[in-house]
Amino acid sequence: MLRYIVNRLLIVVPLLLALTVLLFVYVHAVPGDPIAGMLGPNGTPELIAQIRTDRGLDRPLLEQYWSWLSGLVAGDLGVSLISGQDITPIVIDRIPATLQLTFAGLFFVILIGFPAGYLAGKYKGGWLDRILSPAALIGLSMPSFWVGTLLILLFGVQLRWFPTGGYVAFEDNSWQSLRLTFMPALVLGITLSPFLARMVRASTAELTREPFVVQARTRGLLPGTISRRYLMRNAILPVVVIIGMQLGTLIGGQVIVEQLFNWPGVGRLLIEGAVRRDYLLVQSLIFVIAVIYIMINLLTEVVHAWLDPRVRL
Repeated sequence: MLRYIVNRLLIVVPLLLALTVLLFVYVHAVPGDPIAGMLGPNGTPELIAQIRTDRGLDRPLLEQYWSWLSGLVAGDLGVSLISGQDITPIVIDRIPATLQLTFAGLFFVILIGFPAGYLAGKYKGGWLDRILSPAALIGLSMPSFWVGTLLILLFGVQLRWFPTGGYVAFEDNSWQSLRLTFMPALVLGITLSPFLARMVRASTAELTREPFVVQARTRGLLPGTISRRYLMRNAILPVVVIIGMQLGTLIGGQVIVEQLFNWPGVGRLLIEGAVRRDYLLVQSLIFVIAVIYIMINLLTEVVHAWLDPRVRL
């Protein structure tokens, strides 16, 4: 097991290094001057040149990359080109809101996706499967902004059960925080749970044909016992991998939902940085999201290998 973990860690290091190169090249290839855009029509060539020098944008690209990479190794994400503030505390300030929405969304993904997929797979070909499987396909085709708009119109405008947007920290007002979290988390759950449901359905349907399940039926075990001891326990194994993938997707894929519900998370900060052409903020944020995504996938692989020793082979 230790050898498996070490091998995975050795892969992560060159992957992160390649990611920094791709991010730096890609972000700097985007046309437009952030300093000229920040100053607008009042920016004279002399003032633009002075600010570019102060921000270090007049240095060679290789030198800028090395400076950024050295800061990343030291835990410093750099300084915003537009505001001149340190990026690290800005990101840290946005992380609690992102994590709150991430885990709330994951709760709805599991709550909706696992029971639907398990029931559809257990009764494959039955009336439940004929209802849940097409529903999962429909869910896969629904964009998050459309689902979010419908929920806002229904629960926020018509019924007035929940606020239409905003954020309150859980420790400040737990009840209001949960009310504000419900709709954006439900949007994530509705749009991401169909993938989990289809994977669980395929895994459960395959398990119902396994010899040990067939033998359990011939021995006269009750359906509930077979479901609890054999089907559900083994169906959870692929779910661990899927949940790990979904968790990474939730952290990096909340941009539209955060913008729609005025949620002050990392995704919305990324949009703001891109609009202002804040190169350093954008590339640092994408790197942070990518690192979290890679670490979650690494942890998922380790947990999966621990639960299923065949993976290590």
